[in-house]
Amino acid sequence: MTETKHPLPETADMLVELGCEELPPKALDTIREAFYTSVQKGLESSNIRFSAEGSRSYSSPRRIAIVFRDVAARQPDQELDRRGPAISAAFDAEGNPTGAAKGFARSIGKEVSELETQETDKGQWLYARIHEPGKPLSELIYPILELAIKQLPVPRPMRWADHDFSFVRPVHWLVVMHGKKVLNGELLGQQASDSTRGHRIHSPGPHTLPDSASYEEVLFAAYVVADQDRRKALIRESLMQADPNVHIDTDLLNEVNNLVEWPVAVSCAFEQNFLEVPHAALVASMQDHQKFFPVMDGSDSGKVSNRFIAISNIESTHLPSVREGYERVIRPRLADARFFLEQDKKQGLDANLPLLDRAIFQKKIGTIGDKSRRMSVISRKIAEYLSLEPKPVSRAALLAKCDLMTQMVGEFPELQGVMGRYYALTSGEQQVTAEAIGEHYAPKFAGDNIPASDAGKIVSISDRLDTLVGIFAAGLRPSGNKDPFALRRSALGLVRILIEAEIDLPLNKLLALASNELAGQIEVTPELLLDVREFIVDRLRNYYRDQNFGTELISAVLSSSWETLPDLDRRLKALADFMGQDDAASLAAANKRIGNILRKSDETVSQTIDANLFIFAEERVLFEDITNLSEQISPLLEKGDYETSLKRLAGLRKPVDAFFDTVLVMDDDLALRANRLSLLARLKALFDRIADLSVLG
Repeated sequence: MTETKHPLPETADMLVELGCEELPPKALDTIREAFYTSVQKGLESSNIRFSAEGSRSYSSPRRIAIVFRDVAARQPDQELDRRGPAISAAFDAEGNPTGAAKGFARSIGKEVSELETQETDKGQWLYARIHEPGKPLSELIYPILELAIKQLPVPRPMRWADHDFSFVRPVHWLVVMHGKKVLNGELLGQQASDSTRGHRIHSPGPHTLPDSASYEEVLFAAYVVADQDRRKALIRESLMQADPNVHIDTDLLNEVNNLVEWPVAVSCAFEQNFLEVPHAALVASMQDHQKFFPVMDGSDSGKVSNRFIAISNIESTHLPSVREGYERVIRPRLADARFFLEQDKKQGLDANLPLLDRAIFQKKIGTIGDKSRRMSVISRKIAEYLSLEPKPVSRAALLAKCDLMTQMVGEFPELQGVMGRYYALTSGEQQVTAEAIGEHYAPKFAGDNIPASDAGKIVSISDRLDTLVGIFAAGLRPSGNKDPFALRRSALGLVRILIEAEIDLPLNKLLALASNELAGQIEVTPELLLDVREFIVDRLRNYYRDQNFGTELISAVLSSSWETLPDLDRRLKALADFMGQDDAASLAAANKRIGNILRKSDETVSQTIDANLFIFAEERVLFEDITNLSEQISPLLEKGDYETSLKRLAGLRKPVDAFFDTVLVMDDDLALRANRLSLLARLKALFDRIADLSVLG
């Protein structure tokens, strides 16, 4: 460790760097940001001042670092007011201090004679003002760092040597500096110093840091681009310079960015005859397995060429040798893909159906073969409901999982569905069947497109329905972070397809379809289907919250008598537009008031309203307006025209306001009271046909 003699300044940049063995690239960004956030919170809770502007985190394959700007050298001093026991308890009858007074004085480092008396509304108390000097940063920083490290979302912590602590990877050096001064201490088995390490090959070091602010500059001179954002931009730029037709996958770019410290693009190629392998398999071989960036052929077909670009972590003096190395490692992968393709094509896709009966989906609900047959029946019935040709859809659902048994998907699991489509076409299946097989896993992630074809949508729906109902019936609903069957994603995908494709089938009917097909294998009770429905509705709430719809607005439409998700969607969007109008707030408040009145009333509310019992003109006007509007909006509601219906209902604002200004609902006359409650119930029911406005505002 380098000793420094610089006096600790009042404020200076603080640098912390953990130098490690190669860190997991997919988890590195999350770990880095979590480390920064935890240390930031630690500084704030310790009352160590710093400037958030310019403070940031760094990471590369061999390091995680944070820099906080203008960090104070110590906490500010504090003047603390301490109140002790009451005077009556602090001194005895002779005026001598009691044990309570002595104990209080001792706890704050004073004599009883030094204490003061404080007058309050509740009497007199012993009192003292204490000057508490702030603790230095050097004393506070290591507990903050230790806590931050314990809180990191490390996927698989490791232990090394004979240490009793763990971290994501073994730590080999530690930098903790405040300006030019090292803050002495130990962390993860390393003593803090002002020495960092450079590129493992080009400039390993150690390299002395003159101060915290020189971090990036020193590392760049040592062939390390410490700023991950700058490094990513360099990678993107070098890829585009190497070939403008390069395909840059965002996830791959992020991963490669965390695999290199000094990126260098290397243009490579492989033999043309490998282009016989399907496009998706070529991309998977290069992109997912070797971390290479494929280059497209530049045509409108969007097919891959026989070129690719690798990002090296070294600036070689003999680039052809590096290129040859990358080309040598890709050939066996491509050869394997071609071999798997040839073997799989020797038989039709449906030849894999018997193999599905050997693969367990879930032991209580059977094999993947069982699931495929259930999906086939569900898909056929949905197609019939939608007046679509059922045979190709049912066939697609039956064959949808067959590619899981192929050698290609066994080697490249990410190609499931994609290879199913390819093998369906080469096996002579109808185009609509093949497309549905290829699409049925969509949407795979947030922001992914739903299936494009009607058949693909139906097969995807049937797959998700069977999984949701079946896994719930098996007693394996998600708990906390545990969701091994990805039920949350399945439910959200189901919600998206039904809404975005405007498939107007009742959710209860769809769940019943899945329940019926599972009935021979496992019990599915009505109560369980209600649980599944509520689980889907929870995902629906999240779906709408992500679109910035208010929680109360969502609850209002969910409280209505909806059956299909597209119908619910129309209600929500119409209500959102309506709530922006002048009359909406008043009507929502009136509905809330009505709801409260009806809930608090112990009386049974009749469906019948007796116009002869009206005393005030406001009662009669409201009754007539409700009656007329009910007749007007009924045909509109049947068509799902909720927007026009709400515009018509907005006309009730004045008669409703007038009613409440004039009429006492809870009259002592029981007949009048019952009649007015019935009138309010009918008014609320009119709005409830669209949404329950009583939950708003």
